[in-house]
Amino acid sequence: MSSYNIRLEKDTLKVDFAKTPSGEAIKVDGDQIVKDVAKQLDQMISGGEIKGGKLLKIYGRISVLASYTLAHQLGHLYGAIAVSDTRLNAYVVVNSTTPDYPLGTRINLETGETLQVPPLPSMEPSFLTYWEDDILIAKIKNGKEVDGVQILKDARIQLENLINSGELSGGKKLLKINGRSTVLASFFIANKLAHQYSAIAVFDPKIGYTVTISHSKDYQIGQILNIDNPLKYKPIKVVLCGAQNTGKTVLRDGLKEVILKSKLAPTDFYSISGCPDGDGAFYSETAKKYSDLAKELKVEYKAKFTPEFATAKARDIQRIKNSLLLFDVGGKTSPENKLIMSEATHAVILAKTEADVIEWQNFCRNQLKKTIQIIAIIYSDYNAKEDKVEKKDSILTGIVHHLERGENVSHRPMIQALASEIIQLVNL
Repeated sequence: MSSYNIRLEKDTLKVDFAKTPSGEAIKVDGDQIVKDVAKQLDQMISGGEIKGGKLLKIYGRISVLASYTLAHQLGHLYGAIAVSDTRLNAYVVVNSTTPDYPLGTRINLETGETLQVPPLPSMEPSFLTYWEDDILIAKIKNGKEVDGVQILKDARIQLENLINSGELSGGKKLLKINGRSTVLASFFIANKLAHQYSAIAVFDPKIGYTVTISHSKDYQIGQILNIDNPLKYKPIKVVLCGAQNTGKTVLRDGLKEVILKSKLAPTDFYSISGCPDGDGAFYSETAKKYSDLAKELKVEYKAKFTPEFATAKARDIQRIKNSLLLFDVGGKTSPENKLIMSEATHAVILAKTEADVIEWQNFCRNQLKKTIQIIAIIYSDYNAKEDKVEKKDSILTGIVHHLERGENVSHRPMIQALASEIIQLVNL
């Protein structure tokens, strides 16, 4: 069974991670997804199903790794390619050789209406590209609040400046790319650089550098490269845990926004979800403007909390070697959460009652394979009017109020204080 589904419906390529017959997501690493994407596209193109044309729209969930493979294998067949971004309720043109669809053009997901949004005047770009030793760093600039179209256009400017300066000269060699990117920007980068190098390998924190594009027998698509990268630090892995319906996902999103903006935070900060509830980063950002669409996507992407899911998620967390990782888990002191939390170094407990706190304290201190340090115990009060921040026995305590899905909570005093506590862990 393939790990990734691709089907063509008129001018739209529908894509998504595959599920088992019972509806559970198939958990595989990004290297296998890239292999399956390449294989399916080869079959669809050689079989005449994908013939090319003026415009191809791509709708569904796409990983950054898969973005490179999709962009390379489809780019030469179409005048323009537009990829869905639910946060904008639109397809966004990511590759184009036709004046009918300039880069960054939005195509409404429902009406098909096109809209061209001029780039915002800015002294500082939202996306950066530069060399770090022999690795091309291509990443979102932390702290910049702009949408995916602006990031895409800034990525274009940055990359073309690097090419025009002669620093990206291409050749018969492997190009390694690292950095926190978006799917939209990754499509553009892949299309721009695909034929300038013999192969391109993109870094995934869970598995390492993975070949996503290859024109050489020396590199196979999906190949994981063994590149020595000795750790000079002990990774900090912070888990947000606690009872159900306390707002852990909202808290995680708020913390993520604050940490990314902080100049003191490590540049390789990483955040993932340890829950199968469909609340990926797309959900909160889509819900801010398009609540109905967000609810539909949540139902579609929701998976079951199975031992298989827990094993795969625990493996991801174990493999991630970034200096700071933040993740949340489900709301029960279950065997699945015991497995997922096994690699955490620190914990934040979010609760509604004292009984919840006691249960999760016991879980963190006595039920896991190792004791993890509790750095904060926070009470979630949806109806409260303000936060309350205290410190007791070196543990951050208090109240966080009104954690509402789709609402920006990054300015809350408790979330600001907790973000500072987490960042300090890296610098101890």
